Amino acid sequence: MSNLIMSEIYTNKVASLIYNLLLGTVKLDNHKYISNFWHKTWHKSCSIFSCPINTTIHGHKVVLNYGYTYPINSRQNPSYNNPLVELVYQAYITKKSPITLIDIGAAIGDTVLLVYSNCPNMIQNFYCVDGDKEFFRYLQQNLGHFKEGTLILSMLSQEDKNERELVRTHAGTASAQGEVEISARSLDSVMLEAGLQNVDVLKIDVDGFDGKILLGARYILQQYQPALIFEWHPILCEKTGNSQTEHFEALVACGYEKFIWFNKFGEFSHFMYGFEQESVSRLMELCLRNKFYYDWHYDVVALHHNSIINPVVLAELSFAKARKSKF
Repeated sequence: MSNLIMSEIYTNKVASLIYNLLLGTVKLDNHKYISNFWHKTWHKSCSIFSCPINTTIHGHKVVLNYGYTYPINSRQNPSYNNPLVELVYQAYITKKSPITLIDIGAAIGDTVLLVYSNCPNMIQNFYCVDGDKEFFRYLQQNLGHFKEGTLILSMLSQEDKNERELVRTHAGTASAQGEVEISARSLDSVMLEAGLQNVDVLKIDVDGFDGKILLGARYILQQYQPALIFEWHPILCEKTGNSQTEHFEALVACGYEKFIWFNKFGEFSHFMYGFEQESVSRLMELCLRNKFYYDWHYDVVALHHNSIINPVVLAELSFAKARKSKF
């Protein structure tokens, strides 16, 4: 657990009521005549409230900031995060015992709650890392009671150096697009300091910084060979000044050769074996043009060449499609 002292977070009851009312009516977003009204109400409320509120995520009572989008996204797209759930399940059944999970870009803790609700008794311990101080306070509040969890406040990069600070691009995320530089560390140094002895699944979702973090995780990738899932988001790579291909270059150099691609809605897209430069270039162009579908990007599962997880079975998402908790 971080050395930061966890203080009580006071929530706004009125804002909580409005937020939860909008969550409960989110399907109206698809209604021909009511969608526009729902959207205007949502955006107006986000401009009025910027306070902590109470809601429920995957059956757990949580505290988060008004406008946090995960509960909205998971209701609008029930298949959202299916690849992560399936990956945890496949790692568990191939290992035949509970696994260790590292969650990079943990935000308020929704990933861990997703996994705990849908993969009961499959997690032995977990590590959550986030560099946003406000999100980290919520993370402490929401996951601090899990004895098997370690929560770490740190900005990450490919090495111990300064990086642009995290800023809010919207209420639901933080991206390294700030004007001020702050201290950052490599994932290897942070996790070794935390006493990491094994990792089975590594999840990274850091708005364009995923590649840099993988470059700073060479020891972990080579020593433990975890199955991993990362966000490949060329638009955000460009906005944060990062390469759109270093993700794959770093992984291939560490023995990863099997890549299973899923679209932004959590649906299987295609397989890739090794780093297919031309294919990735065309996909990058598709994302950057931003015409095919708004904010188009992919979640990519990478498996080490020694992994016994079956890529085809993983792509079928059978376990995840039948999961009990969608949001």
